[in-house]
Amino acid sequence: MNIDEVKKARDSLIQIVNENFDRLIVRLENPDLICEPIEYERILPLTTDPSKFIGKKPKAVLFGEERVEVKTWCKVYEIILKRCNEDPKHHKMLMYLRNKVAGKCRVFLSDKPDRMSKPLRIDDDLYGEIHYGSATLAHILVNHILTPVGFDCSGISVVLKG
Repeated sequence: MNIDEVKKARDSLIQIVNENFDRLIVRLENPDLICEPIEYERILPLTTDPSKFIGKKPKAVLFGEERVEVKTWCKVYEIILKRCNEDPKHHKMLMYLRNKVAGKCRVFLSDKPDRMSKPLRIDDDLYGEIHYGSATLAHILVNHILTPVGFDCSGISVVLKG
């Protein structure tokens, strides 16, 4: 864990505490007022320990200040991998990695969808395997795809529900 991650965690907790106290004050001042529950967000860097994603639902992906709404881990994977693929240098490296980077049973990137359990089309002749859970998908994305192609994912975070 680095200093930026600690600062983001602190800011997130301070926001939650402030919102709860604000709601408590409003309820004390207006006891008849019906308050809707607050949906909390937690922001974790993509490079954090993937086990932190287990059992958590994603809400958005942050590319610096840009926020892209998502509902599933497969969509997180898709948005980030497509963003990587937009750069010609990274696209060339992704194409090179096809059919070479593999887990125990199947490849992570392929040129044909029939070689995968659950393929996701990224580009012409580029498919990503998404038949994994949140932690494994994040680990594969960062360690087996983005890092080898030289894509800087330090500015990418995932917004989680509660």
